[in-house]
Amino acid sequence: MSHPAPDEPGLFDLPLRPLDEPERESPPPRPAPRRPARSGEPSGSLPLFPADEPPASPGAPAAAAPAPAPRPVERPQLLPPPAELPAAPLAARAKAAGGNLLVLAAVVAVQLLGVERLGATLRVADWPAYLAFLLAFSFLYSVIPLAFWGQTPGMVWAGIVARNLDDGPLAFGQTARRWLGGLLSCALLGLPALGALGGRSFVDWLSGSHTLRAAPQPA
Repeated sequence: MSHPAPDEPGLFDLPLRPLDEPERESPPPRPAPRRPARSGEPSGSLPLFPADEPPASPGAPAAAAPAPAPRPVERPQLLPPPAELPAAPLAARAKAAGGNLLVLAAVVAVQLLGVERLGATLRVADWPAYLAFLLAFSFLYSVIPLAFWGQTPGMVWAGIVARNLDDGPLAFGQTARRWLGGLLSCALLGLPALGALGGRSFVDWLSGSHTLRAAPQPA
């Protein structure tokens, strides 16, 4: 068996295509299409938003508008400022004190009538207990209405009202001092009340308040 010459090409060294067929060149890459620049857009700058941005779908919820700022609630003013209300005259103060004394006298009368109906005998030794009851009743009668409404029933009848110096309701300490000032005025036969001729009475000075004419009620 004869072996081929060393420089003779073998079977696997032969080319797979004909020798006369030229080699095919790969096509050059296609350049990416350039989008024309928008009017007013400088050349060479990138757009802020892409041109092929999808439009918003009609079913998507729109951005909620900012809620308007809430308006301040105007609170009704039950009583006008102190500058618009004149000071209570001495006659109106005396009328209010008389009305309060009538209420206390009615309480004492009911108490004495109850003792008589029960057939009990009112002794001198029992007077301190009755006096303590009367003081406790007068304290509650004065402090509670003044703290909540600025008026006792006698002051409502006289058309006057007690208010703080800074246009606010009376504190419980102020109402207690007004009650104490009323007791001292009664013990001194009403002489401290003469200070009301100058605008403020002894009770007003002691409690840090003033007594004014009540505002007329709206029709």
